[in-house]
Amino acid sequence: MRFAVLIGLVAPLAAPVAAPSPQVAPGVRAELVRLDAVVTDAHGKLVTDLSREDFEVLEDGKPQRIAQFVVAVHRRGAAPAGTAAASVPSPDTVVAEPAAGASEAGRQIVLLVDDLHVARGNLDYVKAALKRAVDEVVAPEDNVALITTAAPGVVQQPTRDRAVLKQAIDRLVLRQPVVPPARGSRMTPAQAEMILGGDSVALQLATRMLIAEPGSIYEGPSPQVAVEAASGSGGTVAALTGPDAKERAAAKEAERQARGILDEALRFSAASLNMVEGVLRGLSVLPGRKLCLLVSDGFLVGKGTSAERTYDLQAIIDAATRSGAVVYALDSQGLMPTGGDASVVGASVPPGLQTPVDRRSEQLFRETLRTVAETTGGFLIHGTNDLAGGLRRMIEDNDAYYLLAYEPANTRHDGRFRRIELRLPAHRDYTVRTRKGYFALDDRKAGKPGPAVAGPSAPTGPAAVSAPAAGAIEEADARAALSAPIPAGGIPVQLVADYVELPPAGPQGVIRAQVDLGRLRWQDAEGRRQATVELVGGVYDAEGHAVGPPFGRIAPLDLGPAEYKRAAEAGLQYQQSLALRPGRYQVRLVARELKLAQSGGAATWLEIPDLADRKLAMSSVFLSSSPTAAAGAGGAVGGNDAPRDVSARRRFQRGESLYFQIYVYNPAADEKGSRDVVLQAQVWSGGSAIAASKPQPVAFRTRDGVPLPETNEIGLQGLGPGHYDLRVVVVDRKANATVFRKVDFTVE
Repeated sequence: MRFAVLIGLVAPLAAPVAAPSPQVAPGVRAELVRLDAVVTDAHGKLVTDLSREDFEVLEDGKPQRIAQFVVAVHRRGAAPAGTAAASVPSPDTVVAEPAAGASEAGRQIVLLVDDLHVARGNLDYVKAALKRAVDEVVAPEDNVALITTAAPGVVQQPTRDRAVLKQAIDRLVLRQPVVPPARGSRMTPAQAEMILGGDSVALQLATRMLIAEPGSIYEGPSPQVAVEAASGSGGTVAALTGPDAKERAAAKEAERQARGILDEALRFSAASLNMVEGVLRGLSVLPGRKLCLLVSDGFLVGKGTSAERTYDLQAIIDAATRSGAVVYALDSQGLMPTGGDASVVGASVPPGLQTPVDRRSEQLFRETLRTVAETTGGFLIHGTNDLAGGLRRMIEDNDAYYLLAYEPANTRHDGRFRRIELRLPAHRDYTVRTRKGYFALDDRKAGKPGPAVAGPSAPTGPAAVSAPAAGAIEEADARAALSAPIPAGGIPVQLVADYVELPPAGPQGVIRAQVDLGRLRWQDAEGRRQATVELVGGVYDAEGHAVGPPFGRIAPLDLGPAEYKRAAEAGLQYQQSLALRPGRYQVRLVARELKLAQSGGAATWLEIPDLADRKLAMSSVFLSSSPTAAAGAGGAVGGNDAPRDVSARRRFQRGESLYFQIYVYNPAADEKGSRDVVLQAQVWSGGSAIAASKPQPVAFRTRDGVPLPETNEIGLQGLGPGHYDLRVVVVDRKANATVFRKVDFTVE
């Protein structure tokens, strides 16, 4: 998977500080390859005093002219932790530091847990380490997302809420086992890769194990041995049962098994590699420093075999270069015991064969993680049980780095992979890390639609995006958009998801959204303002699996001056009702401006209780500023015709009244059918209750067999502007049970 555009017009590398502009002929598009590099000294400390002249950039071995150069410093107090003593940079060097308010953007961090390749015994340790890192390492301004390689979609969208993030980490479960030895074979996938890569020790070990296993077909005359003996010494009894024929027959069987075992292992590896690439491409739309922390036991790529995943690895490097992201890998196995137990391989297998194969197997898994990290500018942490410490080192590694850009001397658009090397000729004892290459543009594919990627990407021109038919949502495209991290700073979206259960529809989630239209790039057409917004939504269960098809619509907007003014104030309102079984769900909604790269979105959780357990329960709390709208919302909440002023914004004017509705389920009743249930409304601010109503009885009215909502009014005259919580508490005195729901609102 590739982007159509790697690099754009010459522009400053780091906002808000402007880098010196290179000399470019007016009107000429100058393509730049942008790199960020981390430099450490012999003691592993960050180096920040280098200048443009210290660096040398090579592309496919040929020197390139550095067009832009910036030193970026992320201040943590007085100076970055572990930073080497720095002298004053040279006069032509721009030092970029966050401007006032810039730190609020934070870094974009994706915790990518490769649960396809994490052993069951390691997962709990990984979860504990990730939660510790969230508490001790992640800065308050950092946006952190959690993604796994096995689950579709994002487990947790980018958030600064540490409690929410740790809850998402706690929900991690293994969805697929680590690839075991093949059924009926003791050969491991790593041993299979070694055999097909020409490792004679691995082949000898597999051969001896096949011969030595109980009931081996290679003991005594057998068809397999006879075939091998036929090319030997004339078919004598000695030839048919001799060791050479046995060895050759067993070796052929070992190679046959190795091909099947490696193919199966590479199927899982491809899923992990594709997810890494997809995450990196999805990060391209996000601002700021972008880090992907890959946590895995390691996996195979068929190194040295005809099935080697060279292209997949290059695609990851390309994705990192295009998105400006860095991958760090953490070996979640910690300290692994080495060596094998000779008793398990049979008396005829020399113990000296098992140990080197085991050691080489460890290296193969580790080498893949190291390759993914080092070729994208990161590094691998392994051989340590302090996984949280490894994560801390990865994140602190980004306290200071260099931003460089160059115009490739090779201007051919042939689609080939270009290898990048960054050197420090005068500082041989320094280590420099950056991304190692990219795919050049390919003129042969110009105008052809590119492959789907995991996240939204910038179109190459007006023809790159064709608007679907009105109201149509392409499912594959929708799933890709919903699986990508939601970009910060995009189109603002407010999303609420509420629960209600009414006959005959049963339990439903009521999804309401409000899209801020102020950031759309409106087009003027004969005095009217035009734009097209696509809304794409989806529901996912607690394990990240999609529930039902995506939903949404395409909204073409063609507004006159008065309509445009109202729309700019009220935003675009959207509502959708979905039938859902009891359970916990995440609702995601993405708003995209068609023909443009701009997008935004939101995610929220929804709990659907199981009324079959006969416990006291209640619906969500529905708010409105109008009693008739509130009544309409309750009566029509199961359909798409609910009034539009029941808004996702939940904003009210000071001095007006707030109306709320709830439904109460499963009240206890005595033998006469009487109930004793009361409700109380409480207004909270800053963690304390500031107002409360008197308990009022719940009426349990019905109309034509359908329950009617409990509707109540709260005056807002005594509340100043600010954010509040409304808590509605329901008490069943006969059952001695209490439930409550809360909803936030704003007084303007």
